[in-house]
Amino acid sequence: MPILDAEPPMEHPSFLMADKRTDPEEVLQLNTNDKLGRILDVFRGAGEIFDGGQTFLARFRLDIYASHRQQNLYYPFASLGDWEIANFLLTSRLSMRAIDEFLSLRLTNSLPLSFSTAKELRSHAEILPSGPRWNARVVPTTHPTKSPVTLYYRDSLDCVESLFNHPLFSQMMDYSPFRLFTTAERIVRVFTEWMSSDGAWDLQLKFPEGSTLCGVILSSDKTHITNMCGGKVAHPLLISLANIHMDIRNKGSSHAFLLLALMPIPTFTHPATRICSVLEARLFHHCLDIVLEPLKQAARFGRMMSDPVGNLRYCFTPLVSYIVDTPEACMLACVRGRTSPVTTAMYKDFGDPDHHPPRTAALTLAQLQSIQCNVNEVERYFAACEDFRLSGVSHPFWRDWLYADPSQFLTLEALHHWHRQFWDHDMQWCKHALGAGELDFRFSVLPPIAGFRHFNQGVTKLKQVGGRTQRDAQQYIIVVIAGFPQVDVVIAVRALMEFWYLAQAPAITSQTHDRISAALKTFHDHKHVIIDAGLRRGQTTGATLDHWEIPKLEFMQSVAPSIHQAGAVIQWSADTTEHAHIEVVKDPVTTTNNQNYDSQICRTLDRDEKCRLFSTAVSLSERTDTHNSLAGDDSETDVLDHSDPNMADSAGDDAIGNILQDLWSSDRSPICFFDSAEKLSNAPLGSVPRPLRPLAIGRTALRLNYKPSICHISIDDAADTFSLPDLRGALSDYLNREGSFCQNFHSFGHQRRSSPNSPLPFNDLHIWFKVRVQQ
Repeated sequence: MPILDAEPPMEHPSFLMADKRTDPEEVLQLNTNDKLGRILDVFRGAGEIFDGGQTFLARFRLDIYASHRQQNLYYPFASLGDWEIANFLLTSRLSMRAIDEFLSLRLTNSLPLSFSTAKELRSHAEILPSGPRWNARVVPTTHPTKSPVTLYYRDSLDCVESLFNHPLFSQMMDYSPFRLFTTAERIVRVFTEWMSSDGAWDLQLKFPEGSTLCGVILSSDKTHITNMCGGKVAHPLLISLANIHMDIRNKGSSHAFLLLALMPIPTFTHPATRICSVLEARLFHHCLDIVLEPLKQAARFGRMMSDPVGNLRYCFTPLVSYIVDTPEACMLACVRGRTSPVTTAMYKDFGDPDHHPPRTAALTLAQLQSIQCNVNEVERYFAACEDFRLSGVSHPFWRDWLYADPSQFLTLEALHHWHRQFWDHDMQWCKHALGAGELDFRFSVLPPIAGFRHFNQGVTKLKQVGGRTQRDAQQYIIVVIAGFPQVDVVIAVRALMEFWYLAQAPAITSQTHDRISAALKTFHDHKHVIIDAGLRRGQTTGATLDHWEIPKLEFMQSVAPSIHQAGAVIQWSADTTEHAHIEVVKDPVTTTNNQNYDSQICRTLDRDEKCRLFSTAVSLSERTDTHNSLAGDDSETDVLDHSDPNMADSAGDDAIGNILQDLWSSDRSPICFFDSAEKLSNAPLGSVPRPLRPLAIGRTALRLNYKPSICHISIDDAADTFSLPDLRGALSDYLNREGSFCQNFHSFGHQRRSSPNSPLPFNDLHIWFKVRVQQ
């Protein structure tokens, strides 16, 4: 008998009745328009609100030191200036010794500060209101390791509630699934946010009427924390909410991805390297079980949580996305390498033009149940998994998470699946087709274009190529390979480029969806020429390959279905999470003593988060008090609460939105080119340089840089450089017909009235490649 307690996909608890409405008309709230005038069909009955919630400020005022802050808002600091200096020192990466040296300066001693040493400063920081607290737990292992395995983590449900209640997202979050159409006829569907997808709509039907979905997003990836020596690696687990609008969620300054845990990276003493990998994968799933258990309970039974404006909502937490690279996706899906984690395709099927059936949770769990072997006998169990291409993990973390399915939550992402594939495969095909020298030459002779990177030394010798470089090279590749004798090769590469660019759109219509599928079909129709021409070769040996065993190529078959299931694919890109590793891991490491990194990272992040939350609460309190005093009302609830959940433009939302706009917007106001142009045009002659850089013509204003891109060039040389043979005649026409005392009309594309050799009152030109426009 197999020793395995894996369960089939869980059913909803009987006492929580799922929404039984099946008629589409029963769940639609019709005739609603979004801000672009598109038709919005909202799921009726979802996102119901209840009384009794708490705003961010209300929770801040429940702190044990709230009584002190009634007299001094900045307690434990003496004043605003005291807090500002403390906040700067606490969030800087200065060592305690450097802070002590700063505080010992004579000028600093003359300031009325409430602390005099770094230790005293940090003790003040410890009593600031805290976010989700960090925990440490020693995780037992079935096989010996070189050192004890310690897991540092936070309560996952507290992290979700912190994001769900954050005031920054008050007007940037969806609470109900919706379907978006371009016209009232509802012919062309638009897929954008996760809430606009069929997956969100179908999930809402499975949960009780009136409930709110809090779509959980996870992301994990190993990252180096020492660059030159030591080889130290961290494995952060990040968490976010799919309800937050993608443009806000994927902005690093929004801090919408929180560090949930630092997953342990153990060193097992087992002699077989492959078995050590199995043990590491099992431990990873076990740690995920520990960290994510609160979310699993909330997904099954629900949790009452307060939204940003203080309304209570009955929330459920399904897992909707886990952003990972390809090897980690296989580990999470419990399959071996060279096997698709989202479909049943094996490595020999990766080049098939058809979409294979999904590898569902039920299928994987059934295969695990059928293995007649003791899971503690790792070698035998791993060998028994070979028939199903399973990895040897016996207890997947998602086995008891309601409605969690790897074929759905392992969403595709652009950074690893598209840009990396382009560089590893498409670029190599082009290099073998043209030759490395010719490819570099074609890249180098392309004219520089403002806003685009110029590869003046080519691309084949680049080192440490990142996602930004890969994207830059994609912008030129079709022009570079144009003219290659085998046209089908150009067609195949162009089809892939079109596929990737269309799939990166933040809003994808049903028509664009069809074009994405058509582009992929075009590639498969012409890909045979790449192998026939010997362009697909091994990366190390250089030997010609006659197969399409590329996992990322098989992932492309899941793009079109994923758009329906999870919305626009670009929102799941790992760019944001990779960049978040700098903030949550690499920067805190610089403050450590290079010993016990994990605990010191958690301590630094806890201090940074306390400062950020305290700064937000203080700023909101100041602005809210000012708003209430001006309105003649001391009640905060009048500003924040409203009874209608669908009234996005209510007075309460407007009030809190204005406060947040003042708090998070830039202190620098944008320059008005119209005012600048008017002031300079009225300035006395000789007081400002000519020609004027800001120009205003009617409703359009232009601004040029002070220094031109080309300071002095003759008219004839400019005509030759930019291939403008009629430049002199065009300038003469402009002077003759566009002056102050001439008719103000000018036609394009007609015959020049001035001769090509017309005399002009100047000989040289200033040329700008960039111009800024305001209207």
